[in-house]
Amino acid sequence: MSYAAMAVLGSGGATTTETVNPILPVDNELFWGGLMFIVLWALMKWVFLPPVQRTMAARADKVRDDLAAADEAAASAAHEAAAYDQSLASARAEAVRIIEEARTEAEMERRRLVGDAEAEAASLRAAAAAEVAEAKRSALAELRDGVGSVAVSAASAVVNRQLDPAAQQSLVQQYLDQAASAN
Repeated sequence: MSYAAMAVLGSGGATTTETVNPILPVDNELFWGGLMFIVLWALMKWVFLPPVQRTMAARADKVRDDLAAADEAAASAAHEAAAYDQSLASARAEAVRIIEEARTEAEMERRRLVGDAEAEAASLRAAAAAEVAEAKRSALAELRDGVGSVAVSAASAVVNRQLDPAAQQSLVQQYLDQAASAN
């Protein structure tokens, strides 16, 4: 037999068919279903839903607080980065200033050392020139005496007679003085 048609026995033994819809509930199912719906709705509304809502509100508050803390931390980090950049720039400027100061001092020291070296070289040249002049003068004096005696000896040999060395020596000295003044 199908759900659409069910046989029901009557009092006289005659069968009558009544159509029953299996989807539609019967009266007592409607009553109990409605009553359970109202009980579950009340439980949800006043017992189960408030803790869930408090938890969700607490989570939302925590997320909001965390976002505010993150924004504050980002602002603080940006401020610290700006301060770091500023201190880095001032440190670089200080380093450049120190380097320039060191270069200036090094250049002054180099100039002083070069000046001292040039002065020492000039004094050494002057001392060497004086020494050379003294050596030249003493060599010329020795050479005059030697040249004078050699010249007198050579002149005696050329003329084949003995010349007076003192008289001839003064004559040679006069000639050497005259030749030295010409140079």
